Amino acid sequence: MVALVLAAGRGSRLGNYTDNIPKSLLPLNKEGNTLLDFNLDILENQLNVDKIIIVTGYESEQIEKVAKNYSKTQIIYNPFWNHCNVLGSMYMALDLLDDDFLFLHADTLMESGAWIELSKAKKGDMILPYDDKTCGEEEMKIIIENGKVTKISKEFDAKLASGEFVGIALFRKNTISYFKDIATKLFKEGNLKHYMESVVQYAINHNDKDIIPLNISQYSFVEVDFEEDYFKAKQVFG
Repeated sequence: MVALVLAAGRGSRLGNYTDNIPKSLLPLNKEGNTLLDFNLDILENQLNVDKIIIVTGYESEQIEKVAKNYSKTQIIYNPFWNHCNVLGSMYMALDLLDDDFLFLHADTLMESGAWIELSKAKKGDMILPYDDKTCGEEEMKIIIENGKVTKISKEFDAKLASGEFVGIALFRKNTISYFKDIATKLFKEGNLKHYMESVVQYAINHNDKDIIPLNISQYSFVEVDFEEDYFKAKQVFG
């Protein structure tokens, strides 16, 4: 198993916090451990993945310096990070994936117990951890029917949601070429601003892959988008 870590964005919604530093390198504690360190430690030392591919963009050199502290990391620089969205950064790394892979944003933290459950999942081509909660309009929501994910988007009535997709996933090896083919198709339509979830929804619409939810509500997780998220991450994971 390998891991794909997306760390290309600046995190502009955090304002001055990211003026000179990537969001993933914000410190979690006085010892200076960062959001990225938290994730790399789990991937390399607890899950023992074979390799960790990190896609960088904004202030890449700073991330490269941190990544050198871990033996299994490989950096892919996305020079178009400011002109595309998550799927564009993911696309840059697909040719380097050669096994089942864990997908994560460097700014999303999840308890190691949830990671272990996810890495051991046996069923499904795409396994999507979610928080069984009442969602807001801005959250990435999913609908679950008969044990399968049947919709994933921010753009539907939150009252219909089964919970919030946490932005971390396990994808089987057989999805690598699928991601590349569908991402290419979407980009050729002239839109570079797609999220990874666009390909998942395409697979749902065309019944191409087996997409399974994983309830991780008993574990803590934080996606750091705003200042209050950063404070929570330090409190919970620092």
